[in-house]
Amino acid sequence: MSTPGIKKKLIELFPINIMKFQCKDEYQHWDTLIQNLKDFEGSSELEIHEGDVTSVYRENWRERVFLLGQFEELQSMIHACVQNYCYYNSIEPLELNDSWFNIMNKGSRVQRHRHEGSVISGTLFVKAPKGSHGLAFSNPTIPYRMYEKVNARNESYSYAHLETVEQGDLLLYPSWLEHFVPPIDCDDRITIGFNTDYPKYRML
Repeated sequence: MSTPGIKKKLIELFPINIMKFQCKDEYQHWDTLIQNLKDFEGSSELEIHEGDVTSVYRENWRERVFLLGQFEELQSMIHACVQNYCYYNSIEPLELNDSWFNIMNKGSRVQRHRHEGSVISGTLFVKAPKGSHGLAFSNPTIPYRMYEKVNARNESYSYAHLETVEQGDLLLYPSWLEHFVPPIDCDDRITIGFNTDYPKYRML
Protein backbone atom coordinates (compact mmCIF):
# COMPACT_ATOMS: atom_id res chain seq x y z
CA MET A 1 0.00 0.00 0.00
CA SER A 2 1.39 3.37 -1.00
CA THR A 3 1.87 6.05 1.66
CA PRO A 4 2.94 9.17 -0.28
CA GLY A 5 5.15 11.53 1.64
CA ILE A 6 5.39 9.30 4.70
CA LYS A 7 8.81 7.85 5.43
CA LYS A 8 8.87 4.28 6.60
CA LYS A 9 11.36 1.73 7.84
CA LEU A 10 10.82 -2.00 8.25
CA ILE A 11 12.36 -3.22 11.51
CA GLU A 12 12.87 -6.98 11.52
CA LEU A 13 13.59 -7.98 15.09
CA PHE A 14 14.94 -11.14 16.70
CA PRO A 15 16.18 -13.19 13.77
CA ILE A 16 16.73 -16.92 14.15
CA ASN A 17 20.00 -17.75 12.47
CA ILE A 18 20.45 -21.10 10.77
CA MET A 19 23.71 -21.64 8.95
CA LYS A 20 24.29 -24.02 6.07
CA PHE A 21 27.78 -25.20 5.17
CA GLN A 22 28.59 -27.18 2.01
CA CYS A 23 31.28 -29.62 3.09
CA LYS A 24 31.19 -32.10 0.22
CA ASP A 25 34.48 -30.97 -1.32
CA GLU A 26 36.20 -30.51 2.04
CA TYR A 27 35.78 -34.15 3.05
CA GLN A 28 36.91 -36.86 0.65
CA HIS A 29 35.70 -40.07 2.31
CA TRP A 30 31.91 -40.09 1.96
CA ASP A 31 31.63 -43.64 0.57
CA THR A 32 33.82 -45.02 3.35
CA LEU A 33 31.86 -43.06 5.95
CA ILE A 34 28.56 -44.45 4.65
CA GLN A 35 29.83 -48.02 4.87
CA ASN A 36 31.29 -47.47 8.34
CA LEU A 37 27.97 -46.16 9.62
CA LYS A 38 26.06 -49.11 8.17
CA ASP A 39 28.51 -51.49 9.83
CA PHE A 40 28.74 -49.57 13.10
CA GLU A 41 28.73 -51.86 16.13
CA GLY A 42 26.00 -51.22 18.62
CA SER A 43 23.50 -49.92 16.09
CA SER A 44 19.95 -51.18 16.38
CA GLU A 45 16.71 -50.92 14.46
CA LEU A 46 13.57 -49.28 15.75
CA GLU A 47 10.16 -49.15 14.12
CA ILE A 48 7.56 -46.55 15.07
CA HIS A 49 4.01 -47.05 13.77
CA GLU A 50 1.74 -44.01 13.50
CA GLY A 51 -1.43 -44.59 11.51
CA ASP A 52 -0.45 -45.75 8.04
CA VAL A 53 3.12 -44.48 8.32
CA THR A 54 5.94 -46.67 9.62
CA SER A 55 9.19 -44.96 10.54
CA VAL A 56 12.26 -47.19 10.51
CA TYR A 57 15.47 -46.01 12.17
CA ARG A 58 18.89 -47.53 12.49
CA GLU A 59 20.76 -45.55 15.06
CA ASN A 60 23.13 -45.88 17.99
CA TRP A 61 21.01 -45.49 21.10
CA ARG A 62 23.72 -45.59 23.77
CA GLU A 63 23.52 -42.50 25.92
CA ARG A 64 26.06 -39.73 25.41
CA VAL A 65 27.81 -41.61 22.61
CA PHE A 66 30.41 -39.54 20.78
CA LEU A 67 30.30 -41.03 17.32
CA LEU A 68 32.42 -38.25 15.79
CA GLY A 69 35.34 -39.30 17.97
CA GLN A 70 35.88 -42.19 15.54
CA PHE A 71 36.21 -39.84 12.54
CA GLU A 72 38.92 -37.34 13.44
CA GLU A 73 39.02 -35.45 10.13
CA LEU A 74 35.24 -35.13 10.03
CA GLN A 75 35.14 -34.03 13.66
CA SER A 76 37.72 -31.32 13.01
CA MET A 77 35.79 -29.98 10.02
CA ILE A 78 32.50 -29.85 11.93
CA HIS A 79 34.18 -28.21 14.92
CA ALA A 80 35.49 -25.43 12.66
CA CYS A 81 31.98 -24.83 11.31
CA VAL A 82 30.57 -24.66 14.84
CA GLN A 83 33.15 -22.04 15.83
CA ASN A 84 32.26 -20.03 12.72
CA TYR A 85 28.61 -20.12 13.77
CA CYS A 86 29.56 -18.99 17.27
CA TYR A 87 31.65 -16.10 15.94
CA TYR A 88 28.94 -14.90 13.56
CA ASN A 89 26.24 -15.07 16.25
CA SER A 90 28.37 -13.70 19.13
CA ILE A 91 28.11 -16.93 21.12
CA GLU A 92 30.91 -18.05 23.43
CA PRO A 93 33.00 -20.87 21.89
CA LEU A 94 31.41 -24.30 22.10
CA GLU A 95 32.65 -27.87 22.02
CA LEU A 96 31.00 -30.86 20.40
CA ASN A 97 29.02 -32.91 22.87
CA ASP A 98 27.18 -36.14 22.06
CA SER A 99 26.82 -37.27 18.43
CA TRP A 100 24.93 -40.04 16.68
CA PHE A 101 23.85 -41.28 13.28
CA ASN A 102 20.49 -42.02 11.70
CA ILE A 103 19.61 -44.13 8.65
CA MET A 104 16.06 -43.59 7.41
CA ASN A 105 14.21 -45.60 4.78
CA LYS A 106 11.13 -44.99 2.65
CA GLY A 107 8.12 -43.88 4.70
CA SER A 108 10.24 -42.82 7.68
CA ARG A 109 9.83 -39.47 9.36
CA VAL A 110 11.05 -37.70 12.48
CA GLN A 111 8.55 -36.07 14.79
CA ARG A 112 8.90 -32.44 15.85
CA HIS A 113 11.39 -32.10 18.67
CA ARG A 114 14.17 -29.97 20.15
CA HIS A 115 17.51 -30.81 21.73
CA GLU A 116 17.50 -29.96 25.42
CA GLY A 117 20.78 -29.58 27.27
CA SER A 118 22.52 -28.17 24.19
CA VAL A 119 23.33 -24.69 22.85
CA ILE A 120 23.33 -25.31 19.12
CA SER A 121 22.73 -28.57 17.29
CA GLY A 122 23.76 -29.77 13.88
CA THR A 123 22.86 -32.24 11.18
CA LEU A 124 25.36 -33.44 8.58
CA PHE A 125 23.82 -35.04 5.50
CA VAL A 126 26.06 -38.00 4.71
CA LYS A 127 23.70 -39.30 2.03
CA ALA A 128 20.67 -37.44 0.68
CA PRO A 129 19.10 -39.43 -2.19
CA LYS A 130 16.38 -38.03 -4.41
CA GLY A 131 13.11 -38.21 -2.50
CA SER A 132 14.64 -37.45 0.87
CA HIS A 133 14.18 -34.22 2.79
CA GLY A 134 16.45 -31.87 4.64
CA LEU A 135 15.11 -30.47 7.91
CA ALA A 136 11.85 -28.65 8.50
CA PHE A 137 12.02 -25.92 11.16
CA SER A 138 8.88 -24.95 13.05
CA ASN A 139 8.01 -21.26 13.30
CA PRO A 140 8.26 -20.46 17.05
CA THR A 141 6.14 -17.30 16.70
CA ILE A 142 2.96 -19.04 15.52
CA PRO A 143 1.56 -19.79 19.04
CA TYR A 144 1.69 -16.08 19.85
CA ARG A 145 -0.10 -14.88 16.71
CA MET A 146 -3.54 -15.46 18.12
CA TYR A 147 -5.68 -13.25 15.90
CA GLU A 148 -3.72 -12.16 12.86
CA LYS A 149 -5.29 -12.75 9.46
CA VAL A 150 -3.01 -12.60 6.43
CA ASN A 151 -3.95 -12.36 2.76
CA ALA A 152 -0.54 -13.02 1.19
CA ARG A 153 2.19 -15.57 1.63
CA ASN A 154 5.03 -14.34 3.79
CA GLU A 155 7.83 -16.54 5.15
CA SER A 156 7.37 -15.09 8.64
CA TYR A 157 3.79 -16.45 8.71
CA SER A 158 4.68 -19.96 7.53
CA TYR A 159 4.17 -22.72 10.06
CA ALA A 160 7.46 -24.31 9.03
CA HIS A 161 10.35 -23.95 6.63
CA LEU A 162 11.71 -27.03 4.86
CA GLU A 163 15.38 -26.58 3.93
CA THR A 164 16.52 -28.62 0.94
CA VAL A 165 19.90 -30.31 1.14
CA GLU A 166 22.36 -32.46 -0.75
CA GLN A 167 25.22 -34.69 0.30
CA GLY A 168 27.79 -32.82 2.36
CA ASP A 169 25.44 -30.12 3.63
CA LEU A 170 25.77 -29.25 7.30
CA LEU A 171 22.94 -27.39 9.03
CA LEU A 172 23.61 -25.61 12.35
CA TYR A 173 20.68 -24.23 14.35
CA PRO A 174 19.70 -23.23 17.90
CA SER A 175 18.97 -26.36 19.91
CA TRP A 176 15.71 -24.87 21.23
CA LEU A 177 14.29 -24.49 17.70
CA GLU A 178 11.83 -27.32 17.06
CA HIS A 179 12.42 -29.27 13.86
CA PHE A 180 11.20 -32.40 12.12
CA VAL A 181 11.51 -34.51 8.97
CA PRO A 182 8.40 -35.14 6.82
CA PRO A 183 7.90 -38.67 5.45
CA ILE A 184 10.61 -39.47 2.90
CA ASP A 185 10.27 -41.32 -0.40
CA CYS A 186 13.62 -43.08 -0.59
CA ASP A 187 15.94 -45.44 1.24
CA ASP A 188 19.27 -44.67 2.88
CA ARG A 189 18.83 -41.09 4.03
CA ILE A 190 21.90 -41.00 6.27
CA THR A 191 22.71 -38.20 8.70
CA ILE A 192 25.03 -37.52 11.61
CA GLY A 193 23.58 -35.36 14.35
CA PHE A 194 25.29 -33.72 17.27
CA ASN A 195 24.86 -31.32 20.17
CA THR A 196 27.18 -28.76 21.73
CA ASP A 197 28.00 -27.36 25.15
CA TYR A 198 30.33 -24.83 26.70
CA PRO A 199 33.75 -26.22 27.61
CA LYS A 200 33.66 -27.63 31.12
CA TYR A 201 36.51 -25.45 32.36
CA ARG A 202 34.32 -22.39 31.72
CA MET A 203 31.74 -23.76 34.12
CA LEU A 204 34.12 -23.95 37.09
